[in-house]
Amino acid sequence: MQGPAMNSTIARACVRCAACGLLACVVLISGCASQTDRAPSMRLPAPELQLLDAGVLEIPRGCEPARGKVYRTSFTVQADGRVAAAVSDSGPGCVQDALRRWVATFRYRPVAEPLSATLDWLGVTATRGS
Repeated sequence: MQGPAMNSTIARACVRCAACGLLACVVLISGCASQTDRAPSMRLPAPELQLLDAGVLEIPRGCEPARGKVYRTSFTVQADGRVAAAVSDSGPGCVQDALRRWVATFRYRPVAEPLSATLDWLGVTATRGS
């Protein structure tokens, strides 16, 4: 095959190739654009809290933490670094009361706005020398 028939066959192949390439580019670009529309809003991570001071945890005599239990206390760090609204997420009890009193003594580096925080505490006991 030579002459005009060959040239038209090559031309049709080039047109098809260009059309496929153009179609692929359009699909790619539209896919990228639609992903940015659906992407979750980017949020900056919460700033790290820096504990500056804390009182001593005092658990009263006769108040024993349950073995293997994690006690959770949620609280708010105010802009000036003081703690407010300490709440036990582990229910009532003497350990929970002691933890709320202890958390209330925490002082943090000041933050831009009040932040929610959580403390998980687990009592661990061991005999001396073990």
